[in-house]
Parts: sequence; structure tokens; C-alpha cells
Amino acid sequence: MIDQSKPLRKSQRVDLKTLAEELGLSQSTISRALRAHHSIPESTRRRVTTAAEKLGYSPNVRARGLATGRTEAIGLVFPLERLQLAQTNFVDVLTGISDVVTRRNYSLLLTPFSDNEQDVLRKLATSRTVDGIIITRPLVDDPRIPLLHDLGIPFVVHGRSDVDLPYSFIDIDNAAVFEKLGGLLLDYGHERIAVLNSFLRFRYANARREGYRRALEARGRVPDPDMMFETPMTEQAGYDLATALLSSENPPTAFLCGSVFLAQGVYRAVTERGLRVGQDVSVVCHDDGLRGIRPADFDPPLTSTFRSVREAGEHLADILINLVEANGNKEPIREIAEVDLILRDSVGLQKPRH
Repeated sequence: MIDQSKPLRKSQRVDLKTLAEELGLSQSTISRALRAHHSIPESTRRRVTTAAEKLGYSPNVRARGLATGRTEAIGLVFPLERLQLAQTNFVDVLTGISDVVTRRNYSLLLTPFSDNEQDVLRKLATSRTVDGIIITRPLVDDPRIPLLHDLGIPFVVHGRSDVDLPYSFIDIDNAAVFEKLGGLLLDYGHERIAVLNSFLRFRYANARREGYRRALEARGRVPDPDMMFETPMTEQAGYDLATALLSSENPPTAFLCGSVFLAQGVYRAVTERGLRVGQDVSVVCHDDGLRGIRPADFDPPLTSTFRSVREAGEHLADILINLVEANGNKEPIREIAEVDLILRDSVGLQKPRH
């Protein structure tokens, strides 16, 4: 209990020891609570942070770094082009990471690259400016994973690669994304389905293609390569592809989109041709729960699979900081989240052609 009768003078520096004595807790418990360590109960964390704020405590980062041998900073490496895209889920991932980094009293070093990412990673890992690294959009056989593994720095991957090494990652069941969405369209009788996927060099796009193949195979069908597309995940790409396909002699009756942005473009193309989504053409997509664009707000509301990418960012940061603070004494974290299928009005039975 803080003694209200003896307020600390503003000139008096409140250190970790003082705070620990005021609360009757050990200095190590205080330190972990201020970093939101998973081993500290939420009630204790709130008690410590409230007292720290009231007493004007601020951590001596330099002293703590000397004591722990850590910088208490993590790095996020990403291609510069992701900041230049008008439509991307990167900001939502970054928001989730930043929330946790701030709450746990760490710093975040953003490191964009335009050329050789491996050189950037090597320099970051060997410079000792960060304690751990987050990498995103892994390739099917991603060279960054063995590089960071060999450099011995803690890291976590947003997604998976087929690299045969122990490493930490979080991912969604991307095969289930297209298996569920594709299976839904097939069960509604659609035979010509345009599949708008990302580039197959990315592991998640490969998994989605495999999921769609499984949906076809379960119903005695085979993929039509002329109806499967690799494309940027943007509204303009969805619009351009849908416009061309709907103008063809044998247009698709349904579109399976890898992102809500692609679906947005498809909606626009369908409307421009005087057709109606959910009646003349069915549309489904995967939704990352992004700010400012919600499938439920489309007209008609858009059927989607769902998993929040912001929550993924939060989880990435928590996992990495826990790995850092375990000093190498923690097994890799490998988590695959399920996706929810939300049926709305953008899907209808295939109409017979006349």
C-alpha cells in the first residue's frame, strides 16, 4: 500500500528498489510487471503500473540494458513497397505489433528494404541494435529463416515456410480459406469459378491453391488452369480481371478472391455490366478484419472467411518478446489459427445459361 502521508518530492528519483519497497514486491516482479510479462497476473500488473505512474517512476533503460544484456527493442523488416501501397493489411499488422511493444516497454525499429533483404537482416542481427526480429510474407522456401536461425537471434515469422528448421511462427489455415470458400461456391452449383489468388512464390498463396484443389477433388472435379490467376491483392487488379472475364464469351459465374480489396474491384466490375452480385454473379473473399473496409458493409453484404490481422500483429510481438526474455530457453512457438466462414448475401445458386 502506498503511504499517502509521505508523498515523494519531485526532486527525489524513484527507482525500482523504491517502487518495490512501496508495494512489498520483489524488484524482479516489479520489472516483469512493467514489461507485461506473461508470468505476472493482470491484477498485479495493474497495481504496479498504477503505482509507478503515481510515484513518477520511469525505468532507467540504460542501466536495465547493462543488467540484462538486452536493448529491449525488436525489429520489423519489410519491403518498402508495402508502405507505398494504397491498399494493404500492413498497417493493421503494424498497429497490433506497436500496441504490444508499447505496453511491454519495448521499442520497435522499423527497417524497410528495397534491394537485398538478407543483407539488411544480417546487418540488423549482428549490430546488436535489436533483441529479435519479425519477418512477414514468407516464401515457399524462404532463405531468411535459415539465415536468422544461423545468426542465433530470436525471430518470429508471420506465416510459414516449408524450410525444415525449428522456428517460431503464427499463421492461419490458408488451405482452409480457399477450401471453405471454393467448396461453398461448388455446392451452390457454380462450375466456372474465377480464382483470384496472390503470387505463388508466397507460401500462403500455394496453400490456398491446394485448398481449392482439395475442394474440387472432394466433389470429383479438377482445376481449370485458365480460371486461376496470380494477381496483386488490390481493388484495381480485381476490377481489371473481372472486367476482362465478364466480357469473355464464357464468363465465370463466381469469383473467389484472396482479399477484400480484390472483391471490392469485382463488385465494381459486376455493377458496371448491369449485373447483380449474389444473383447473377457470386463473390466470396478472405477478410483480414481491416479498418475502413468491412465485408458486412458491402451491397450486398460479402461472404467471407475471417481472421483479424491486427490480432496476429499483437500475437507476433508477444511471442517474440517472450522468446527474447527466455534467453533461448524456450521451444519454438508454432500456431495455426482456424478461420471462420461467414455466409452473407453475395452467394446464390448458379443460374442456367440461356
